[in-house]
Amino acid sequence: MASTSRYLSTAPQILRCATGRRFPFLRVFSSSAHRWSSTSLEPKIIPEKEDKKNYKPDVNISGKTIIRKIFNTDIPNSKDIELKEESKHIEVDPLDMLNESQTKASKIHEIKSKVNKKQGQENGDSRLRNEKLAVEKVLKQIKSETEIEKIIQLCLEGLDTHSKYPKDVHRILTNGLQRISILSLNNESSVLDNENFKQLIEYVETNYKKLSLKELLDCSCSLISLFPEDVAVVELVENELMWKIREADLDLVIELHKCHESPKTQLRKTVRVHCEGIIKRRMTETKPVHLMYLMKHYSTRKDTKFFYKLEDRVFDLIDHMSVNNYCNIIVYSAIRGSRNESLLRLVLFYLNKTYKKRHIQQISSLLFSCGKLAIYDIDLFNKLSADIMKSDLNSSKSTLNILKSASILGWRHEETLSCLLNQLVNENQELDLADVENLLFSASTLNYCPEDKAELLQSHCLKLIETSMKETSPLPWLNIVWSLAILRKATPELIATVLEPEFKKHLEQGGANKWQYHPKLLGINSAAHFDVPDYRGAYLPQDFLSECEQGKNSAVKKTMCDDVLSALETFAPEDQFCKRNTMTVNGNKIDVELCIDNSGLPVEYVNAQETSSEYHRVAVKVLGFHDLTIPEKLLKGPVDMEIRHLGCQGYKVLTITHSEWIHIKTTEKAEYLKHKLNELVL
Repeated sequence: MASTSRYLSTAPQILRCATGRRFPFLRVFSSSAHRWSSTSLEPKIIPEKEDKKNYKPDVNISGKTIIRKIFNTDIPNSKDIELKEESKHIEVDPLDMLNESQTKASKIHEIKSKVNKKQGQENGDSRLRNEKLAVEKVLKQIKSETEIEKIIQLCLEGLDTHSKYPKDVHRILTNGLQRISILSLNNESSVLDNENFKQLIEYVETNYKKLSLKELLDCSCSLISLFPEDVAVVELVENELMWKIREADLDLVIELHKCHESPKTQLRKTVRVHCEGIIKRRMTETKPVHLMYLMKHYSTRKDTKFFYKLEDRVFDLIDHMSVNNYCNIIVYSAIRGSRNESLLRLVLFYLNKTYKKRHIQQISSLLFSCGKLAIYDIDLFNKLSADIMKSDLNSSKSTLNILKSASILGWRHEETLSCLLNQLVNENQELDLADVENLLFSASTLNYCPEDKAELLQSHCLKLIETSMKETSPLPWLNIVWSLAILRKATPELIATVLEPEFKKHLEQGGANKWQYHPKLLGINSAAHFDVPDYRGAYLPQDFLSECEQGKNSAVKKTMCDDVLSALETFAPEDQFCKRNTMTVNGNKIDVELCIDNSGLPVEYVNAQETSSEYHRVAVKVLGFHDLTIPEKLLKGPVDMEIRHLGCQGYKVLTITHSEWIHIKTTEKAEYLKHKLNELVL
């Protein structure tokens, strides 16, 4: 062994001359001999390059464990377990416990003192409840501060122990910053002044160029959440991102855009605009998931042209979309107010073709969007109604929204309405003034409310009279009484609350517009005359009608009125036999008024004003699509009440519906009107 050792010590000098270009293979032996000469008698071979893939760092905790502990700080490590075992044999000093809890106690005391200042304004129960909530808030904040400290410490230890392995280091850094930013959202105290946290930020400033694009993006999202202003580290990361994101996958571009959805600084706005430019140039690369995010984002933005481009992209991807995508397209179009008929027809076709059961909240959103976009798809509504009746209607808010959307659409599906009202109107259900207003307004619009439910609502409204008088705005209470009047459930006590002169003054002082309450007051006044014989309260003054303005018809309804009048003039000229757009003394509007004899033929309008058994006053009501329910084409509540009150005033009402009139030939319209007038006197 001694001779071998001497040989190894002299081998490098002997072989130095043999390591030239002619014998390069001897270099390996020479370097190995040099290492062997500095070791013990039992040589140990160490490879020149370390195998990073199979390497297991010689530390107490691996990179994956650190990341797992970052997201769950309650997991103990080996050191924590040892300290816990040692602490079992140590006696606790009460003074130390007092010092540790001093900060917590001082914060709780400070909150309690703030709450006690309002003691004169609140009763004892509410003060104790506020104290409890304040203490829970402080304890929650202290817990989050402790978790943040643990996470920062774990990150620093991980960066130190895994410094030779950049992949682990970067994962620890990005995951740590992400967790810190999440915990800091609900924490009032700032983590930015923490010295250990500053070390993490210094590491990012030094090594941000070594991060991959995905790691850089994760850091950016965390940093802009932590720093309200553009500090040095934010500027470095953001500028590096704008450089690297140009050729990146579109998924990463979309993710970066999400992080900068609501920028607060100029630099962050620049990053968002940079992302928008990339997305617009690479629109053909968008997938359905990208399209849904972009439509949602731009549904509330001013960029109308780009939203139209997104709608055009839907045509290309329609075959690759899901039922949720079809529903979302309708919802986002409604938010935007974009009624692209060709797109909506295509989406509705695919939605009906691939329909699957929807959640109750999705049904609520979809129905509301259909109402806003004036989509009347009976097949879709039947499927949604079937889902409603099978669903568990636990949420009164969603149930009420569905009922409200159904009233906007005029969807009078009695089984569905009965199911909704059973959930909303019962003895155990507590409804406030706003809920009662929405419920009654919807039920009266559809002209549907079972007798037992109407009586429950009537008794509930009588209990709310005192509450309504305390409201700053009287409009909700006016809507409630008007809805009950439509359903013929308005009692004398309820009507008296809105026909009093003080209530009208209250409406004017509350800032309500005349068109919002004039027609409803007139309708309630007519109901007091004709539907509630026991009413002995005040009525509207005689000069109130002169203050009211006649509501204007829609363009479609105005065209239809002109067409009806032109057909009437062929056998009853306007100047002599009929008048247009009149109003009764009770404020009921008539589209065309004329008089007929017992044989159904028109007579001169002047002579007809005299009371006689030989003449009949006729009120022609032209009903548009929105005056009827679907699918049965029944009268909606307000129209039904107006026709009922016209009949009480001695008129024979001739209703002409849009669905009937458009299918009559022009040459046959006059004969159709003659036939209808003749039917009135038979």
